[in-house]
Amino acid sequence: MNVEVSGLTKVFGPGVRALDGADLAFRGGIVGLLGPNGAGKTTLMRVLTGSLRPTAGRVVVDGHDLATNRGRRAAQRTIGYMPQELGLYPDLTGREFLDYMASLKGIGGRRVRCSRVRDMLSRVGLEEHGGRRIAEYSGGMRRRIGIAQSLLGDPGLLVVDEPTAGLDPEERMRFRSLIAHIGQERTVVLGTHILDDVSQLCSSVTVLSAGRPSFHGTVRDMIDVARGRTYEVPVGVPVGQRAMVVGTSPEYCRVVAPETPSRGRPVPPTLEDGYIALMCLGAE
Repeated sequence: MNVEVSGLTKVFGPGVRALDGADLAFRGGIVGLLGPNGAGKTTLMRVLTGSLRPTAGRVVVDGHDLATNRGRRAAQRTIGYMPQELGLYPDLTGREFLDYMASLKGIGGRRVRCSRVRDMLSRVGLEEHGGRRIAEYSGGMRRRIGIAQSLLGDPGLLVVDEPTAGLDPEERMRFRSLIAHIGQERTVVLGTHILDDVSQLCSSVTVLSAGRPSFHGTVRDMIDVARGRTYEVPVGVPVGQRAMVVGTSPEYCRVVAPETPSRGRPVPPTLEDGYIALMCLGAE
């Protein structure tokens, strides 16, 4: 599914410009959305889903212009959204919650909804837990029921905000596998602070800074931002004022720097190195 964003601006009160003339295009696959706190990631995701109207600019999802009531309603039938704060109903069972959400989405009669809920519980690995109250679910299970509700309408665009935040390693791997399968069938916008999620899942990356994209390209393109800028320096050797230390070992510091530090040895860059180089040194 194609998503086109042009001149997107969102202002919250005097002087609070969350988005500032952003231009973007998403055309299938899993897109990682990165950026520091306050960069505009969550605002962009809410605008993409039609739950927040922009101050200016245009969003077109699968040919539907979200600026019109008709276009927004048509687009929202093809969009699934899992916000960071899930807003679940703890006293409902997982099955009851999905049935309720399906009815709000206007999905069929009761028999159709039951079939769809059963399929979603199976897809996210909760078929044996559908009768349990959500209050009894672990953090990972709550994330999975959140994904299940976002997929009820079989959306072509799925927008997920910090889906693996706070999960233990096992649940994070389970969730990555689920997202990877979903991304084979639709466009996924994955907002996250976890670079390893982007490295493992995403075909492309967009980085927001001060409300507009500072980078858009493949994961390899972003790694290449740090190529020729990533070094190992012996511990105790000064690395320079502009160098950013991104890791240490008993013998070496790993740094991203605009020029070769004293006794620095070039090493292959990682996605984290590329992000540090972009945000702290610029892409040139």
